[in-house]
Amino acid sequence: MTDLVSDADCDACAREAAAAIEAVLDQRCPELKRAFWSAVAKHYRMSFGQSGQPPAAPRPTPEARPPA
Repeated sequence: MTDLVSDADCDACAREAAAAIEAVLDQRCPELKRAFWSAVAKHYRMSFGQSGQPPAAPRPTPEARPPA
């Protein structure tokens, strides 16, 4: 799926999602906001593992590709 969307579009979508999350968290208590972003950071640290590099993106299978 990510092969079908440009990096710029992915970045824009991520910025919009982060802004929407921030808007909701701003309506809650500061502790909840801090806990949420701490959990996100922990998730990414665990995903990157010892190497500090993100995991390799999965390659699409021939069945997953749209017809030409």
